Amino acid sequence: MAQMHGREKLVGQITAEEWRTGRPAARRSWLLTTKSKEVAERVSELYQGDVVCAASGGDLYARKLHAAGIAVIVAGVANVRPRLALDNERGLVHACDGSKYLPPMLDEGAPCGCPDNPFERRAAARSGAGPRPDACLVFSLAAAPGLGEFSVRSSAWQFYESLESVSHEVGRTAGPMQMELVLREQSLATRSGLDVSFTYPEVHSARCLSVTKAGLHLAA
Repeated sequence: MAQMHGREKLVGQITAEEWRTGRPAARRSWLLTTKSKEVAERVSELYQGDVVCAASGGDLYARKLHAAGIAVIVAGVANVRPRLALDNERGLVHACDGSKYLPPMLDEGAPCGCPDNPFERRAAARSGAGPRPDACLVFSLAAAPGLGEFSVRSSAWQFYESLESVSHEVGRTAGPMQMELVLREQSLATRSGLDVSFTYPEVHSARCLSVTKAGLHLAA
């Protein structure tokens, strides 16, 4: 939805995180929320959107988008945010990118002390001793860049790790990059025998874009 996120104004948010327990999985889909009817209708045209009645109306429009992948344009490394965070009764007590503290921590830029090993990171988070993912990507749609910028946020480790990977590629370039947001689903059985499935986003295939008077193009 249109809101201030730091200095940028977002025209919409896309989410793709859902747990399903003990029931057949529905068609995997993204959920778009926006305050702009024009944005909702245009994105629906692009990605076979269905109205979500319970969340629509007033100043909020919600659409389920049926696309396995969404090509996006990321302006720069500042829009790739592989963040880990830990809260307690006092509020936010830890925010980092896995190696150094991030704002609003007083020790911003200093080593955060998180394990380098991803398995140790997850174990620390499960025990409550370490932070969990609170990762975000800010982007425009490659199919309609003029609509403005959207965000996708997830607490899935897979999304955090995919952002961490592409952030290194984006950091080596001075210009925008095209990526693909993809939907993934993981299924498992609990100890009680209950089937559980988890849908989450990932980002892949970062490719440089060249900027010309005619617009953005994939670099050769």
